[in-house]
Amino acid sequence: MVGAPTTAHEPLTNLRKVVILQFVRDVPRTEVWRALYGVLTLHAFVGKFVIAVDDDIDPHNADAVLWAMSYRCNPSMDTHIVPYRELGHGPRTTDQPGLDSALLIDATMKTAMPPLALPKREYMEKAKLLWEKLGLPPLKPETPWFGYSLGDWTDEWDKNALDATRGKWMHRSESYRQRRRRGIIPNTPSRAAEKTED
Repeated sequence: MVGAPTTAHEPLTNLRKVVILQFVRDVPRTEVWRALYGVLTLHAFVGKFVIAVDDDIDPHNADAVLWAMSYRCNPSMDTHIVPYRELGHGPRTTDQPGLDSALLIDATMKTAMPPLALPKREYMEKAKLLWEKLGLPPLKPETPWFGYSLGDWTDEWDKNALDATRGKWMHRSESYRQRRRRGIIPNTPSRAAEKTED
């Protein structure tokens, strides 16, 4: 599966000016760009803003799409402007009648990322059951409503997190002491600091 589903966000005019393409993780960037440009061939005025997102982003949730654009897109490298497109129907400016353009945005992950800073699904589901048992107002969770892996997470970190949920975080102290390093510049990634000792 390369690019499905496709969402056209047009609640008012249905002119399909904003199109969001959803991709499974690790699809080659060449395929992402082929699809972004491909949308422009659907109709002369479809796709003024065409955005590619990963399959963990809900294309119907504008907040999720804007989050992907904010954290998974480098505008200087991941956007293309396509000039000289047909204007189509609907409201318009009059400075250049008949001319429009399109902005293509690749807001997919380019590399593995740390997981979302939310509890795992199993904890959130238990919390939801407890919430309902207490008779609190109904919840309306929006994605993402639980944490999940985005590729940059190790089994050791998972074990540490599990220990913490079981109240066994104190026995990690010795491990942290062993990992201390001197002479590290502030904000140095921890992996880079640990490699200096190898």
